Amino acid sequence: MGLDLFIIMLKTINFKNHLSYILLGLILLVHTLILTRLIYFPYPELFIYPYLTNNGLAPYRQILDQHFPGLMFLPINLNNLGMSTPEIARLWSISIVLITHAMLFLIAGKIFKSRSKALLINFLYLIWQPFFEGWVLWIDSFLPLLLLPAFYAFYRRWFFAAGLLLGIAIVFKQTIIPLSAFILIYILSKREENSPTVYIFWRMRNFQTCLRFLLGLSIPVSLMIAYFISIGVFRDFWFWTVIFNLTTFAEFGRGSGPTLAHFSRVLLVFGTAFLVIRRIKSVEAQVLLIFLVGTLIGLSTRFDFVHFQPALPFALMATVLGVGELGPSTSLRVFERLGRLGFIGIYSLVLVWWLVIFYKGHLGDRVISFDSQTKDLAAKIRDYTNPGEKIFVFGAQPHLYQMSGTLPAGDIFVFQFPWFFQVAERRILTGIIKDKPKIVVSDRTTRIEDRKITDFAKNIDIYINQNYEKIDSVGTTDILRRKG
Repeated sequence: MGLDLFIIMLKTINFKNHLSYILLGLILLVHTLILTRLIYFPYPELFIYPYLTNNGLAPYRQILDQHFPGLMFLPINLNNLGMSTPEIARLWSISIVLITHAMLFLIAGKIFKSRSKALLINFLYLIWQPFFEGWVLWIDSFLPLLLLPAFYAFYRRWFFAAGLLLGIAIVFKQTIIPLSAFILIYILSKREENSPTVYIFWRMRNFQTCLRFLLGLSIPVSLMIAYFISIGVFRDFWFWTVIFNLTTFAEFGRGSGPTLAHFSRVLLVFGTAFLVIRRIKSVEAQVLLIFLVGTLIGLSTRFDFVHFQPALPFALMATVLGVGELGPSTSLRVFERLGRLGFIGIYSLVLVWWLVIFYKGHLGDRVISFDSQTKDLAAKIRDYTNPGEKIFVFGAQPHLYQMSGTLPAGDIFVFQFPWFFQVAERRILTGIIKDKPKIVVSDRTTRIEDRKITDFAKNIDIYINQNYEKIDSVGTTDILRRKG
């Protein structure tokens, strides 16, 4: 009886209609398993900034940083949302990826009117997302959750919603401003046509569209500015996120640029996406190119692979749309078919070669910045201090304050990079002298951008050596106690 009932249930299921969801579920499962087997690097900023904010330090005035606030400096942040350990952070990373998959499936299915193409895009995302530092959690990791629905809203003529989502994305990262500008230019330049697929009109209707988009865009940004004015840090916010970025950071903090190996990997994935230009007359291609180019503009600062994460979904959608134009599937022209098949063959061979190299170097249980030595050091700091006590961390992991439940001396915190110390070293030293912390944690072997911390923070190093003595150590990091 039970077997008969089971057979009847199977017959009632339309496997053809549900196959796409089964395949999507398989992709999600495989992607989840991959992310649990890779090394992991949640940026320390995502832990220390919200922790210090929730402990009363004012963003940009006492927590010195050049990024927009996102979920780090606002009253609702990652710390009070529960992301306080690397284990929880990994769950956040996996959740972000799974939600992005679901968005890609729904949005691509709607735009391309094909579940098979939506599945192909999801499969490519499974392949490339880990490769482009998908094992890293940083601000860029969150952006697809906002940019994908903004892309769909703009495509569907929901201009206020598109602006609102992009405004929230700007609050996360100012590199979304160029994308928003491109969209505004596109709205202003699009003329009225008879085609029902063209949805932006000229003159008065065009102007009204701009207003709706700008209204949505301005709401999150205005609320952010109003909040910083209300807590008295807007001038500091302006200095670090605009003036510092355009001066000191632009000169000293941009990094050395991509190597040939890095550039070739980017060229295959993102260069291929520009095949969509073959369909430039279609609205889908135009909007895809705007979002692709707009999100890639943010790479003008640093070329780390994680910064490609916001652009990756659009590159993969554009790739599927563009490669489909290499030769119509119903065509009998041999050379066009060979062109498409040849491209897919080369693409697949290079992909397999790179992935073999990638997984050889990235499988493991290592959590960068949260290794056993860092955990041991945090435990020792807790032994020597009381909760909320002020200490100073010099050269060691900056999120040791959060891990040990302590606070920075002088109520000033900055990541100890050379470009930050050019501006802030004197303020930091003044704070140490004022508070005279009982404990200093010092790693004098630290090198950043091939510069020793004892060179670019020489005055602080001299003060510590004159006033503190070693009482304990973990690896190359010493725990020092104030003399006398």
